[in-house]
Amino acid sequence: MIGDRRAGRPWYAVDVTSRRAAATAWMLGGLIAATAALGAGCDLLRDDAAPDAGLTGDAGFRPPRTDLVDPVGGPDTLDVACWNIEWFPKDDSTVALVADLVASMDLDIVVVEEISSVAAWDELVARLPGYAAVLSPHRYTATSYQKIGMLYREDVVTLSEPEMILATDSYTFPRPPLRVHATVAGGWTLDLVGIHLKAGEAPEDRQRRQSAVRALDAWMRAEIDGGGDDELILLGDYNEDLAPEDGAPEDIVLAPLLDAPDRYRFRTSALAAAHTASFIPSGALIDHIVTSAGLLDEVGDVSAVIPPLDREQPWYEQVVSDHLPVVLSIPLPPAQRAQ
Repeated sequence: MIGDRRAGRPWYAVDVTSRRAAATAWMLGGLIAATAALGAGCDLLRDDAAPDAGLTGDAGFRPPRTDLVDPVGGPDTLDVACWNIEWFPKDDSTVALVADLVASMDLDIVVVEEISSVAAWDELVARLPGYAAVLSPHRYTATSYQKIGMLYREDVVTLSEPEMILATDSYTFPRPPLRVHATVAGGWTLDLVGIHLKAGEAPEDRQRRQSAVRALDAWMRAEIDGGGDDELILLGDYNEDLAPEDGAPEDIVLAPLLDAPDRYRFRTSALAAAHTASFIPSGALIDHIVTSAGLLDEVGDVSAVIPPLDREQPWYEQVVSDHLPVVLSIPLPPAQRAQ
């Protein structure tokens, strides 16, 4: 303190400054320790997900884990999911973890959104023995894209070449819907249409989603009434609640589908009633599975489910996605069940 007095600083200023410095050092020490612990946890996560040496399969990767989360699918059902895998891949460990999650959930068909790396997508398929895939050719620009893709288990189902529909209206559909024709083992056929509608909460964003839903309704009516397959599933990221509580009836974006129960069934209605979320940050249900009336005999009153991956694995949102998958398990006739 003598030196500080000579410099013209009062002794109490030195004392307060010293105490603040000590407190700051204490807080920084705690922060550094916490960061180190988090880093160690991430290292453990990566060590568990990434190492492939010594455990390689035909593609040079370790086999996917089947015990990471509880299974959703089973041998007596066709297990169809939609899943926005946020800006896939989010992290160096994301690809291996998504492969583990698909295998652990025991899914037959997975319609995914936000594939932003074709190389990572190819790696994901390579990490899933027994699965094949299709991917939309759409791009925003030459180097930027969020593609819709579909993974499917080859011994359960085969998919046709994908077709982008309603692709000429990029304002309404910034990412064109992706349609495939599926043939389930035993000969049952159905169409799958994966969608990823305009995001955002601005009035213009909602108007674009309204236009998209009207266009999808018109397309499905024309397709089914014109002699196409009447067994159809429309699934993906709608970016919209079923019926927001603060919205007037004329403002309900999904009204064209909700108001036609003779044609469509939202398999997420029970989830909405139970306030179950698919989008973790806001707690909203914006990912949906809709089935056509032609599937009523096969699906019956079965509701979709949302596996609580974020509760089963605390790293899920940070490393995999801010969306949870939505899964519909369709009972298979005895002749089509896995033996």
